[in-house]
Amino acid sequence: MIRLLESTLLSAAVALVLSSWTNAEQSVMRQRVFYRTVKVDGLSIFYREAGPRDAPVLLLLHGLPSSSRMFEPLLSRLSDQFHMIAPDYPGFGHSDWPNPKEFTYTFDRIATVMDHFTQALGLQSYTLYMQDYGGPVGFRLALAHPERIRSLIVQDAVAHNEGLGQGRGDCRSDSPIYCGTCDGSVVGAREQLSAGLFERCVAVP
Repeated sequence: MIRLLESTLLSAAVALVLSSWTNAEQSVMRQRVFYRTVKVDGLSIFYREAGPRDAPVLLLLHGLPSSSRMFEPLLSRLSDQFHMIAPDYPGFGHSDWPNPKEFTYTFDRIATVMDHFTQALGLQSYTLYMQDYGGPVGFRLALAHPERIRSLIVQDAVAHNEGLGQGRGDCRSDSPIYCGTCDGSVVGAREQLSAGLFERCVAVP
């Protein structure tokens, strides 16, 4: 009887361990993140992708001075429920960093690239997750194609010039997103980062 009980308990323990391994394996498979690039307007745009392609699309737009890397934990946790796509803007992360003499770093221009990015991936309907600078970019996408937007998730982002900070209230939609003069301050550093520039400062008339 004792041996039978020990055998039963051992079998149950083995089954539990195997079940745990299976669940862990399924969890890893569910949370797998892919790293891809696509050509958009002559630029190589890097993006992270996770989740089943037939699931609702969640388009994640990052802030400054970050990249799609900031969404890595979220991609793993929600990839079983959503088709998640997180691109790097031009001049950010692993996407191309075009020369500012050849590429105007404005919210309008970046939003246009992101719009063409969604078209290149064939995204017809999606929820926008906008963090920080993702707001001015994402709201432009929503205004240009309201029929594509299922919902909006806004995290620490603004929709008006005043919200961009002191000295930025006069920035027009076609002005550089590093509007102002780089002066070595924290604001100046943000201006450099937002322009994708690290080695020199650019004064905007």
